[in-house]
Amino acid sequence: MRKILFAGFACMAVLMAFYGCGEDSEGEENGDGGIRPSILSPVDVLPDEYDISNWTNLTPCEEANDYDGLYDLINGAAEVYIDNGFVSAAFQVYNHCVDDVCDFRVVHVRVYDQGSADDARAVYDRISTGIGIPWNGAGTEARIDESALAAYTVEFWQRNFFVQIIIEEKTDEGLSVAKLFAAHISEQIG
Repeated sequence: MRKILFAGFACMAVLMAFYGCGEDSEGEENGDGGIRPSILSPVDVLPDEYDISNWTNLTPCEEANDYDGLYDLINGAAEVYIDNGFVSAAFQVYNHCVDDVCDFRVVHVRVYDQGSADDARAVYDRISTGIGIPWNGAGTEARIDESALAAYTVEFWQRNFFVQIIIEEKTDEGLSVAKLFAAHISEQIG
């Protein structure tokens, strides 16, 4: 009986050493032989088609992995991101479709990797219009900007990411959709 018990413990010890003790061991080995957490890119946190009910990709994802790429996407607006640690960005436009029939509703999602939480927060603070309404539904800090005539913008920062969701529909339903996108992306960032 002792041999069986010992064999069972030995097998469990080997498995725990091989797979870890219930910890998430995704990532790469660092130089010390330990595990670094996996690194998310902006593309990794974008919703896939239909992750948000009835919303599909309208355009291919646009990425910027250097300053020139960011300038190509947003021209002069790139400075605030570059001045605050810009690493990369991904932009995706989504369209509302039901049974393959799409309507006029469009959501623009912009995710920026700023390299650190301090830089993500700095971008969040610097681009504020000053009239955003605080919202606690996503990220470390979030706001809803109602200043555009026909759109809502939800912005938040979390970890090293700054995120903007813009819906070209200024209705209660439109704001709810923008919030759904923000909550989903925030969950992806973790």
